[in-house]
Amino acid sequence: MDNCFVSVVINGFCLNDFESKVFQLHQYLQGRFSDFEILIIDSPGKVDIDINIHRLLVAVSSIRYIRLTTDVDHDVLVAAGLENSIGDFVLCFDLGRDPIFKIHDFVKSCRSGDDIVVGTAEVSTSFAYRCIRPLVTSILKDIGYGIPRNATGLLCFSRRAINSITESGRFHHKLYVKISQSGYKISKHEYKLVEGKKIEKSFSKGFKESFQYLVFNSTKPLRWMSVVGLSASIISLFVASYSLIINLFKNNVVAGWTTTIIFLSVMFIFLFTIMAFFGEYIARLLDDRSEHKDYSIVYEKNSSVMLNENRFNVLFDSVESEVNLVQTGRKS
Repeated sequence: MDNCFVSVVINGFCLNDFESKVFQLHQYLQGRFSDFEILIIDSPGKVDIDINIHRLLVAVSSIRYIRLTTDVDHDVLVAAGLENSIGDFVLCFDLGRDPIFKIHDFVKSCRSGDDIVVGTAEVSTSFAYRCIRPLVTSILKDIGYGIPRNATGLLCFSRRAINSITESGRFHHKLYVKISQSGYKISKHEYKLVEGKKIEKSFSKGFKESFQYLVFNSTKPLRWMSVVGLSASIISLFVASYSLIINLFKNNVVAGWTTTIIFLSVMFIFLFTIMAFFGEYIARLLDDRSEHKDYSIVYEKNSSVMLNENRFNVLFDSVESEVNLVQTGRKS
């Protein structure tokens, strides 16, 4: 039995067999880890388990249920679990898709020095998605997004990695970029999903997610638009010059054509230049925007089942002292 505290954050709900899955998870954790908790995060708009959760709270120990006030995106839901977990190692787990027996492997990998372990599995993708993925991947890498390909959402974190990721808040479409930019080692762990389950990614879904990551985590799109505006200004200048040259060397130019082209080109130069400056200042405002909370909690409920009174999450002897004694014995 592993002598560590593990928190399992359930970020996906099974409509039919949710309770039985939680019982299976509890039995597995009870046989593997000395201390653990099952943290269930729920929000309006997701699968509502508020009624069924009461049966679990009176029958199963080490369950915590947190209800959020409003419907939030998946990354904010995960961040709420990370912030409110108390384990030394925290797993984000989907009961309906992820095999329970893989929990020990992920924790073991995290304990070995991989502060962030990302689960990957076979993903079904469309042809259009596969065509555009290399370009999108290179763009996302440019803003610091480094989550391995075919990530499933099964994640394991060490406590120090969580402290770094959740320190500044701002989780809306930002969590996975913050994970990539945390500075801690990220490793991937390949596994097979529960039989009959699969992950599908389409072009529209992939484009939407990539666009959100790009817009919410970088001001580069605004900078790109600024470059487009300046380029359009230069093109307008060339068009104005071209119309003037045509008027000087040709006699069959329609009256008023040159002045109209020059006037429109000059106006567009001013317009695109002003838009470019607006883009730069908006980018600065986005960089310096004020902090805000991404979620708030309505209430929290805990299991009413008593834990073993003889079990303590306290060591009377220092672990470092034991390690030093072992090393001293080896040297002697």
